[in-house]
Amino acid sequence: MQDIEIYKKKLMFRAWHRGMKELDLLMGTFAQDELTNLKGDELEQFERLIDAEDNDLLNYFNGKEPVTDALAGSVFDRIKAQVFTPDRYGKNL
Repeated sequence: MQDIEIYKKKLMFRAWHRGMKELDLLMGTFAQDELTNLKGDELEQFERLIDAEDNDLLNYFNGKEPVTDALAGSVFDRIKAQVFTPDRYGKNL
């Protein structure tokens, strides 16, 4: 595996540049706050979420569709919890 710091920097960039502003904010903020703490399987989970299609991912986070088994996990749960934390952004996304 490539140097972990370079890998994390690439994930950070991709998290902030998804293409859909709502997901840029959600994924980028999570990466900014938590990426340094992620290790092993959690990094892989985050990368799978980064690789997911924007519309699908938004539907999973807002509960319009159930999250697929491939994307479900502790990282998805932590990101989704951010959406429903009004103090975080002053309102729900």
